[in-house]
Amino acid sequence: MTPRPYVEIPRPYEYSPERYDVELTFPASNRKRAEQHHRIAFELARIHPVDTHTPYKLNPRWSLYEEKWGNGERFGSPDRRRLKVDGSPRALAHYLATLQRVLTTVERMATRAARAFGSWQRSLPGQMEGHLEFEDTTTLRIRAKDFRASALAALTGFLAHGAVEVVHRDRSRPLWEQASTVAAEVWAETGGINPWVVPEDEVEEQLQRMRPLNLSVVEAPEQSAPQVPDTVEGLLELSGPAEQAPHTVREAPRPPVRTAHGHDRLVRAARHRRPPVRPNGPAPASRPGAGRRERLVAD
Repeated sequence: MTPRPYVEIPRPYEYSPERYDVELTFPASNRKRAEQHHRIAFELARIHPVDTHTPYKLNPRWSLYEEKWGNGERFGSPDRRRLKVDGSPRALAHYLATLQRVLTTVERMATRAARAFGSWQRSLPGQMEGHLEFEDTTTLRIRAKDFRASALAALTGFLAHGAVEVVHRDRSRPLWEQASTVAAEVWAETGGINPWVVPEDEVEEQLQRMRPLNLSVVEAPEQSAPQVPDTVEGLLELSGPAEQAPHTVREAPRPPVRTAHGHDRLVRAARHRRPPVRPNGPAPASRPGAGRRERLVAD
């Protein structure tokens, strides 16, 4: 199982001639750890000739009422999980190739300092100094967590300042108050970090990602269009032998006769309601049962 990277680096894009931009993302599950990685990337950008910008993140819970009379929700804040970096192709490629290496090395050095803190609290001299007398498991776990964060912050500051002079520990103070001293000891033991040294092949790999994709276009072979014969004999030869010709010709379907909307219905209704017109005048008013009586009298 491959470890999760400390930073996600997408493909940079060129937004102006010879100027590239990339937005880094720090996917750590812990928000404070992501902010620490953001700080390391920011400090490393101060060493390299690149420019940085932290994007702004809007707060979906914000409202004017909440900001003024509620719980004080702000409109937004800088998003410490992202960092935009831009610069020339060579400078940006060198920075991106160094960033992942520096993040991994600083995390390992902070872990080494945290292990030194754990060894101190379990050692006999640490028990005899009297600093752990009023500490329990819960408070020691919190102090170890804060100690690692402080050591990581101190190691991040060493990136720009370079090598520091190692100061001896003060036995009159607890070790969780001397995180920078332990970080300096780890820096001196491991040889520190040179943020400028990076293999050339990694820089070339980043430069290759910046170049546009070389898409090769495959041209289709040219095909000559078929020529239509100019004579009737040529057309008959093109259509094939006469035995394969169809013997029946189908009639094309006749288009349906369309009438106006509702025209037939209106005609039928008018035909039933219109009284018969006689030449001598209007028809007399019919009485119920009159036709039946006339037939009886005639019979």
